[in-house]
Amino acid sequence: MHRVIASACSLLALTPLACSQGSPTDKPTETPSDFIRFVEVDKGGHLDTAITTYKRGDVEVILYGAVHIADEACFEALNDRFTTCNVLLYELGAPPDYRPEKNRPTGFDPLTLLQKGMRNSMQLAFQLDIIDYQPDNFVHADMTPREFRESMEERGESLLSIIFDMMMSSMEREREKAERGEDVRAADFDLVTAFRSGEGRHLLRMTMATMLEEIEMMAAGGKEGGSTLLEGRNEKCLEVLEREIRAGHKKIGIYYGAAHMPHLEQRLVEDMGFSKVGHEWLVAWDCTPRRDPKYDRALGKLRRRCKKELGVLAEAARWQRRHRTANGNTDLVTVHEIREAERLGAEPYSGPVQDPWGNDYIIEKRKIGIRWQVKSLGQDGKPDTADDIVVQEPRRGGLRLF
Repeated sequence: MHRVIASACSLLALTPLACSQGSPTDKPTETPSDFIRFVEVDKGGHLDTAITTYKRGDVEVILYGAVHIADEACFEALNDRFTTCNVLLYELGAPPDYRPEKNRPTGFDPLTLLQKGMRNSMQLAFQLDIIDYQPDNFVHADMTPREFRESMEERGESLLSIIFDMMMSSMEREREKAERGEDVRAADFDLVTAFRSGEGRHLLRMTMATMLEEIEMMAAGGKEGGSTLLEGRNEKCLEVLEREIRAGHKKIGIYYGAAHMPHLEQRLVEDMGFSKVGHEWLVAWDCTPRRDPKYDRALGKLRRRCKKELGVLAEAARWQRRHRTANGNTDLVTVHEIREAERLGAEPYSGPVQDPWGNDYIIEKRKIGIRWQVKSLGQDGKPDTADDIVVQEPRRGGLRLF
């Protein structure tokens, strides 16, 4: 049952709940907030999700809006952010304190297969494969399958009835747009032809990303009093939040689907006395135009080889960082120094020092947290461009210093 709840919600989390009053904003102190947006840039753009902060006295609550299929870099950035919270309340319709593991068996689940299909077709990552749920500060803050079932029975709901309400709401919005003379955004390309030309994945990302803004209001469907899938689960989250505040925690993160955030914000501000004090955007989908490496087989092979080499190098870099930190040294090392360190007792690294395009592999500190990351400049040889390949130093769970 918990897989059904999680899978259904991971689809709906891409459709944020409508705000009841005013236009959504990303201003740092004004509400209601905008929790997801698509920004067009030339022939590409980026889909962003919000990180919004609220304060009441010395207690700080941070809402991390989740999209459950995103770039791996987005999830890795969140992994680092979560370590800065005393506790991190997470969404997952599952038994109490269930911690999903990255290599968990999934069995035959049609919704999981659909998610993986979307992930693969758009070259994105799946949340449960990248987010590390093992650290000590993670706290389950969602309904159990039994609570979910009982709440739906009490409200006279079913998953099908909720989806039907959302569909009716979407149809009503389309009717209203037509009456106002607005055009409905639609894909104006042949997807089969696009994939044959190597542009399919980019165009699919662009289409899906722009559609997410178009269907923001869909999740607002349903009868008065809200639904178990959204408001009901939010109330369970807020119960856990109040418990953690009473326990003395001062910095609390909430990692829930973006669809849940407007209602959570409303309850925080209007009923619990919090004030919005910060708002920032995190890129979830980078839709920069790029040629599909799977279309260019030679390029795809080189990039896969590069990522494999970076994975081995990241393990060696982790040993170096831990060894240095234990001795009070936080300086970075180079790939050449890691190769030299073998004879000094380090874990052996005999891999290459350059990527397949002849550029030195780079070791650098991450912006947040203590881990390092290793990077290739990609086939263009230029830093901070869309073809860069980055692998984080492996996580080991828990809130450890090294």
